[in-house]
Amino acid sequence: MRIAILFSLLVFVNSASAESGLEYDSIWRCDESRFNWYCDIQRDSDQVDNAVEKSKPKAASEEDEAVADLKKLREDAEKKRALAIVKPTPENLKSYIVAQEALMDRASVFSDVWRRVIWANPELNYQLRNPSNNSAIQVRDVQRTRKEAETLASLVRDWGLFFFFRSDCPYCHRMAPTLKFLSEQYGIAVFPVSLDGGGLPEFPKPSRDNGMAASLGVSVVPLVVLGNIKDRRLLPIGSGVLSAQEIVERIYILTQTRPGELY
Repeated sequence: MRIAILFSLLVFVNSASAESGLEYDSIWRCDESRFNWYCDIQRDSDQVDNAVEKSKPKAASEEDEAVADLKKLREDAEKKRALAIVKPTPENLKSYIVAQEALMDRASVFSDVWRRVIWANPELNYQLRNPSNNSAIQVRDVQRTRKEAETLASLVRDWGLFFFFRSDCPYCHRMAPTLKFLSEQYGIAVFPVSLDGGGLPEFPKPSRDNGMAASLGVSVVPLVVLGNIKDRRLLPIGSGVLSAQEIVERIYILTQTRPGELY
């Protein structure tokens, strides 16, 4: 009787499993349409490859390796230097000298290759823009002086110089003859502006300050400002006593060059 009951239960369980779709041909076969606690869905091969690539460390670039090597060389030399200072034995000093000489040899090779590259690539040669050779400097200065004079002569119709001063300022008295000379030599107009109402021998009848000094933030005299008559532009040239050549040069730089062009 017991055997019959057990047999009937087994038949019922098998039929229920068949109806629920839980049976497998093999316990090792994974069928995504059926439930199985041990069935792992295989991931896309691309996802697997991407995960592997992300887990791999990136190879250091040649620049990164060079930075690391140079840092190691410097640290090694610095350690040997510190040891030689703290314990100045012949062995420690010799070790530091050898390390230092190795760095100097590398610097010498770098410097030599640098100049060879400059010789072969004129566009990289800074000396062509700002020479250090005396002969070349003289040629450059002559050309620049000519350009500066030509520039000032071409600006006299639209530009003028505002001269801010005080009648009791000794530096203003020293500056006035220079501006008078520029006015007579190049024909550029000079507009004297007195902050205290007094005049100078070269400019006995100046204009009184009408607030222009405050708008420009004038705190030191003498002050020379280049002004455009048409568009009202104001370009401060400088404070203190300036030579005629300095004023002409600064006018050229402010009106004819871009920042960094002459450097």
